[in-house]
Amino acid sequence: MLRKFLFSTAAVIALGATAASAADLPRPMYTKAPPIVEPVVGDWTGFYIGVNIGYGWGSASANAGGIAGSENLDGVLGGGQIGYNWQNGGPWVFGIEVDGQGTDQHANFTGTAGAITVTESDKLPWFMTARGRIGYAFAPSWMIYATGGLAVADFQSTIAATGLGSATWEVTRAGWTAGAGIEGRINRQLSWKLEYLHIDTGTFNTTVFGVIPASVRLTDDIGRVGLNWHF
Repeated sequence: MLRKFLFSTAAVIALGATAASAADLPRPMYTKAPPIVEPVVGDWTGFYIGVNIGYGWGSASANAGGIAGSENLDGVLGGGQIGYNWQNGGPWVFGIEVDGQGTDQHANFTGTAGAITVTESDKLPWFMTARGRIGYAFAPSWMIYATGGLAVADFQSTIAATGLGSATWEVTRAGWTAGAGIEGRINRQLSWKLEYLHIDTGTFNTTVFGVIPASVRLTDDIGRVGLNWHF
């Protein structure tokens, strides 16, 4: 009887010691897995297509029949672009881009000389550019670039004069463009850009009312923002 009591007491003490040792062991820590974030890829290589909107500060200078003058052609513009970038492992990015823009750039003028009143309405309905781009990726998702190439602009003018009636003429003129911009990646497919362009069509000749020789030069300064979708 005493032997059974001693064995039972020893068993209880052993179980208690085991439980106490188990309670002293460190408990495992459970943490929530961090969310999966899609990395922003620094490689700009590939085709892209996008849209843009901005504002143009144009200037048309003319000399007709020995009378010279100039006017501002300001207004909102918008359009789209398509292009291709190539980056070969380093920070330099080379590309080409073509864009087309519709504009609300226009100006109206009225003048009086004696009994003759002259009114003029000029417009820049559209322009397009085809440019090369040289960029520098100074961070995985940021690039600055310079751009330049061909520009083609359409110019419309309507002139009315007392006793002479009215005349409308339109010319599409090729010239050059140059500018710069900055572009940032939002994710793998989407980027935004902020861009400045200067366009110069040079001087071209025409006639007013079919008989008065005139020379016209058109320039335009453009600021615009855009979004590009990368493939």
